[in-house]
Amino acid sequence: MTDDKTAPLVSPNDLPVLQGSYRFDGRNYLQWSQLVRTTLKGRKKLNHLEGNPPTTTDPKYEAWDDEDALIMTWLWHSMTPKISHNYMFFPTAKEIWNNLSQAYSMKKDTTTCYEIENKIFNTKQESLSVTDYYGMLNRLWIELDQYQNLTMQRTPDSTTLT
Repeated sequence: MTDDKTAPLVSPNDLPVLQGSYRFDGRNYLQWSQLVRTTLKGRKKLNHLEGNPPTTTDPKYEAWDDEDALIMTWLWHSMTPKISHNYMFFPTAKEIWNNLSQAYSMKKDTTTCYEIENKIFNTKQESLSVTDYYGMLNRLWIELDQYQNLTMQRTPDSTTLT
């Protein structure tokens, strides 16, 4: 649970049903994981993926465990059955999340980075509108940034870049 004592418990109706291209199918990890993180962050439940559970003797544990079970169920339903079957017996949402990250995240994958850079270099506007062309390049740039795991340190980087 969050440190905020007024944070409501998550209910099954609080989490959206992910369908179609938003469901995790083994090839869309970066997009799917961003959607999951944003959804849980917006409901102040990201700590189920990134934080530590309360101890079993903590009075908050039972409520946390109930919430975690709902989040685990939501995660399973946000994946194709072929993938979710592999995660049915993990004890917490965080363990599911960490294992998925290890198995499917391709951060620092130089081959993938090369392929994206190649797509960027070879992309031509042709019959696309300027807006559509920019949108296509922007998606590729954002995807490349995700694989390269670049983070700007505000003060040092802004000083360097000015």
